[in-house]
Amino acid sequence: MKISGALKAAALGLAALFLLAPSIPQAAAKESASAELAKVLDEYWQYRLEDALYSRLQLGLPITRLPDLSEERFRETVQVARRLLEKLERIDASSLPHEEWLSREIAAWECRQTVALQDHFWHFPEMTVHALPLREIQEVLAVAPLRNRADLDGYLGLVRQYPGFVRQLHKKFETRRAKGILPPKDLIDVLAPVFRSYIGKPEESPLWLADARLEAPKKDGADVAAFQAEVRKIVEGEINPALENLVNALTAARPQAPERTGLGQYPGGEAAYRALVRYHTTLDVTPEQVHQRGLDEVARIDARMAEVRAKLGFQGSKADFQTMIRTDGRFLGKSPEDVAERLMAPIRRIEPRIKDYFLRTPKAPYGVKRLNPALEGSTMTFGMYQAPTPADAQGYYLFNGSQLDQRPLMNAAALIYHELVPGHHFQINLQFENPGLPAFRKMNFQTAFVEGWAEYASELGIEMGLYENPYDLYGRLGMDMFLSNRLVVDTGMNLMGWPREKAIQYMLGNVLESETQIRSETLRYSADIPGQALAYKMGAGKIWELRRHAEKELGKKFDIRRFHEAVIGSGSMPMTVLEKHIAWWIEQEKTRG
Repeated sequence: MKISGALKAAALGLAALFLLAPSIPQAAAKESASAELAKVLDEYWQYRLEDALYSRLQLGLPITRLPDLSEERFRETVQVARRLLEKLERIDASSLPHEEWLSREIAAWECRQTVALQDHFWHFPEMTVHALPLREIQEVLAVAPLRNRADLDGYLGLVRQYPGFVRQLHKKFETRRAKGILPPKDLIDVLAPVFRSYIGKPEESPLWLADARLEAPKKDGADVAAFQAEVRKIVEGEINPALENLVNALTAARPQAPERTGLGQYPGGEAAYRALVRYHTTLDVTPEQVHQRGLDEVARIDARMAEVRAKLGFQGSKADFQTMIRTDGRFLGKSPEDVAERLMAPIRRIEPRIKDYFLRTPKAPYGVKRLNPALEGSTMTFGMYQAPTPADAQGYYLFNGSQLDQRPLMNAAALIYHELVPGHHFQINLQFENPGLPAFRKMNFQTAFVEGWAEYASELGIEMGLYENPYDLYGRLGMDMFLSNRLVVDTGMNLMGWPREKAIQYMLGNVLESETQIRSETLRYSADIPGQALAYKMGAGKIWELRRHAEKELGKKFDIRRFHEAVIGSGSMPMTVLEKHIAWWIEQEKTRG
């Protein structure tokens, strides 16, 4: 793909501006613009931080309240975004240094997106599996530091808010039901058991604290027995009844729930989905364009995979090969410990090559460990990257260690390059560790950038010579095929009326994952978080497009290490902003001696 001539011209003008030494009036204007921007960004960040549990945890800030999911809070957020956008647009961008200009662009994009989504609030459900807010709360509380009596009192304060949070979910479900936006039967059948699993004895609650976590507060003088008695009282008397009411509402609504999945079936659903596609991809694209991109990529990768099968001398069909992968013991982990070793082996291969491709690496160490078994059922199809926290300075890829006979590991190398080195761990921690970024950018995670970079990093392994084993290469291609299939089936189910079963069969014919995984994933695309899964492939594609453009523009001056520093050195940003940033960087590189 080519970058537009208008963008080239804009980049040239911007680059020339930054190369000029300011006169005294220009310097004064620059100082004024910078000061005004800092003030607006601080206001923006402080508002965002109020409900940002994960950000507060990462920054070591006290967590005193649970997020407010109400329509009133959303409308307030829209008004704040509108007001801040007006302030940002009044700032003279031409007076700002490049990093400050980036901050303005990123914040303005985010404010515009909030305003653009204002008519679609009721199409964004919290009653999901993959993005369930209850799980986020539980995960944050599970690692929040408990050092003294004050920390324990703060924890208890959040436990007291938890029943109200569940009731808020219940109220929103009933409002959506009245508006004709009921989750499909397939999602209810998964959600009800998830919520039911949280109901039980207080000692089995996700909010219950093990004795080991209570040692420090106990030494500080906290009355641990009274604390546990209060948690027990809240779980039994308020949390369990609230969860039971929610489960009962879900099951009672099931007969009226639609058989179909997909956002497009609801009143206003098509417009909401189109807005979500732009939001998640951070690109000005339509679902139809994304769908066609997926079809083209599936065809391209399918041909490449056929070449690898031929190289391996496999005589059977594509379906036969995929059956072999799913069942052959060579590609299945024997135990969680075996899975961990298979994931770390590719890391040892890439580590000696990092200096040839990157100028900097993060200070934070990395590793792999098993996901909490309680999350390994229907709630987490795959694993996840867990960034360092104040309680644990190491970043981890948390892998799903259950049902190992259904989790082929042919893509172990591709997966770990995506999740750890040089993927998520590199990008996220270089962002955390960058002292030059304002607070809101340290904690910014546009999916298209974060997942796009990780996918680019995984594919980078091909040119680094890390997939010399044909089976590893097939696993890498299989991962690319999986993400490309998402472009087809996400748009298919949400916009084009595809039944979920059609999407399942489409993926079964193309990808290496098991039917169990595919069934969970298709529910994610169609009813959980529509549009989000498009961000991976679309983000990676934009980074590759920008790289090819940079190589063409710079010729012999192109340095892959400096390009990677340009992409991830300033942290996460919308892909439309990254495009402008790389255009600016190219002009800077042209002047470098």
